[in-house]
Amino acid sequence: MTNSMKQAAKTWDRHEILAEIRRRGMTLSGIAEDAGLEASACRHGIARRNRKGAVAIADALGIPFQTLFPGYHARGHNSDANLSLKKRRASRQNDTRNADQNAA
Repeated sequence: MTNSMKQAAKTWDRHEILAEIRRRGMTLSGIAEDAGLEASACRHGIARRNRKGAVAIADALGIPFQTLFPGYHARGHNSDANLSLKKRRASRQNDTRNADQNAA
């Protein structure tokens, strides 16, 4: 099995990502600065709070973003989970409006 196949099958957590960065003699601040970001961007990226920082980490390690951070921000504006939440909220608002109109 080649090294890239091992990386593709591996599930990465933040501790393994940090260990790989250190093994390669890199730092989170250094990766961020090389990418033209603030020094804290990669620290936030590894905690999944800054996508640009996470992308910079993936690029620096040469590992595809989705391999390194699977499911990152999977719940976007148009995801199924978010749409069903919007439907439930709209339904509740309609129920409240109907109740108010019936009471009047």
